[in-house]
Amino acid sequence: MEKVTKGKHKHLNPEVGKDGTLTECKRLFKKGASPEVLTEVLIKLKKSPEYYEYYTQRFLPVLKEEIKQSKELEKIKKEKIEQVISEAINKGSKKDHPDNVDQNETGRRGSMESKDSGIESGNSSEAEDDHDASKKHSISSANTINEDQEVENGITSNSEDSGIESSNSSEDEDDHADEKDHISGIPIFHTAKEDQEVENGIINSNVQYTDKIFKVIKNGDQGKFREYLKGCTDISSVKDKKENNILHLIVTQLEKKQKFDFLNTVLNVSKKEELKAQLEKAVNDKNGNDQTPLQALLLSKVTKEKHSFETTPRKTLTPLKKLIPHYDNTIVSAIQLLKLGANIDDLQLSKEELQELSEKQKIYYLNFLEKLAESVKKSELEPEIKINTEAKIKEIIGYTINTPDSNSLHSAIENNGKKLFEELLQKGADISLKDTNGNNALHHIALLKGEQKVAYLELILNLVEKGVISQDKLREAIDATNQKEDTPLQVALKTKARKGGTKYLKKGKIFDPTVSYSNTTKFCAMLLEMGADPRSLELEDQAFDTRKYYLTLCGLKDYPKTPHKAQEKARELKEELEEEYHCKTPLKKCQSGVKRTGSSIGKAASKIIRKVPALAIMFAVIGIATYAAFNGTIAPVAAI
Repeated sequence: MEKVTKGKHKHLNPEVGKDGTLTECKRLFKKGASPEVLTEVLIKLKKSPEYYEYYTQRFLPVLKEEIKQSKELEKIKKEKIEQVISEAINKGSKKDHPDNVDQNETGRRGSMESKDSGIESGNSSEAEDDHDASKKHSISSANTINEDQEVENGITSNSEDSGIESSNSSEDEDDHADEKDHISGIPIFHTAKEDQEVENGIINSNVQYTDKIFKVIKNGDQGKFREYLKGCTDISSVKDKKENNILHLIVTQLEKKQKFDFLNTVLNVSKKEELKAQLEKAVNDKNGNDQTPLQALLLSKVTKEKHSFETTPRKTLTPLKKLIPHYDNTIVSAIQLLKLGANIDDLQLSKEELQELSEKQKIYYLNFLEKLAESVKKSELEPEIKINTEAKIKEIIGYTINTPDSNSLHSAIENNGKKLFEELLQKGADISLKDTNGNNALHHIALLKGEQKVAYLELILNLVEKGVISQDKLREAIDATNQKEDTPLQVALKTKARKGGTKYLKKGKIFDPTVSYSNTTKFCAMLLEMGADPRSLELEDQAFDTRKYYLTLCGLKDYPKTPHKAQEKARELKEELEEEYHCKTPLKKCQSGVKRTGSSIGKAASKIIRKVPALAIMFAVIGIATYAAFNGTIAPVAAI
């Protein structure tokens, strides 16, 4: 309702993925809000043609597209919501819709009656003046805070409660028919008893009328708020239907410096002894969503669609500090609530609330807490509160970083945010913490491509040497198995074995060894150096008996940094594969060829050596015989 009846829209058509109201609607539908509330809003807007047109022609079509594109909502739920939206749009597009005709007729009759009345009296009534004044703001808001919250939570009030749908009013309502909401111009119907309760500054949980003080807060009227507090004697009991007290509304309804100014006014009032105890109670009271004002402040800030960031050059900032606001009124407001007596434990969001945050929102929350801790140190809070708050924030940061099933460290690895990864480890992130599949940080690193897995592991080793990460935590992470009973080392080997398509070992196949050691070989060798069990090198499933796995074992066998026991295990597994598949590397073939060639040359040489003496004698005899023939002697013949 608040979106539709807004005075001025930044964009005539809401933008999918950018409009905060669309996102909030989607979130509420995800939490279980009924889509029928969209039809109820349509009915409420029938008497306001301008809002009715914006709602049916601008807002609903874009909401339908937002729901259609959502990946968070279930298919059945999406279809139901889309159906309700389509029906509402169709109703709005029917120009001859009976309700519209009735409304137009009523409007014309009312206009004529008003005009006639003005001619007879010469002056307009107070109600008309109020109505004319309110028309100037006719696009600011069509609902009270109660009605806004009802729409957000998928709940609508009865026509008797709102006074919008009712065509016939009671005598009491007729008595007050001239009174209108000064924001929307919609008549407000309530009884004399309710009037008295409003005058007393108290609202009963059974009364469906919003206390005037809530309107004052919503409109940001600090002067009237100050006057109200001066005359109020029971601040803590003033609540709306959703159990929000004035502090809840200040921190969630007001923007920027307004919330600071209003809380400052409350702080000044808290100096009065008679109100101090009431404000301490109010600051720790929980609303219908089980949130204290401090918790409501935190959630509204963290889940805000856009934040203002400091103007420091982006390159000089670490990933977390890029999200630190330069000046944040919410931080100042949080300190004001602490001054009023807020419990520092309320700075911690529940596990369920954390799981609903996006990774960016979670990082912002961590960053916000750090900034709050810095601001608390410089504040005028009591020294004990400062010390306790700082200690609590440190504890919360550790808990938030290591939230099970929703781990920022794992997200940093998957998104290759190496700097953020290191920063989270410095803040106490646990590398042994597992996700829903039983994978810890090392399992996720093992899935990275190329040099990334080696770089992340080197970073961890560096932090272990500095004492940031304990040896025990590292060993726990190395030895841990996931739901598939794989260690990080085995995840790396299996990923490598299946890389680039599965090429299984074939009988008699001769493989070329890799020219250089692969990143998987280096990664596995580093894990083995850190204490990984060499037996993890064995992949029992034959589905992993591939060329890549065989060559990785060859690399680990020869890699200088592979521990000796691991080298022996790699050699053993390699030889088992060779025996089973009768495969080998060219190195073996070359070595056997060299042996065979050397042997042949040796044999030939020995034969030649054995024949040399006989040839020498033969040549000597021939020489002597020739010489004797020339000298005419037969001595050589005799000698022969």
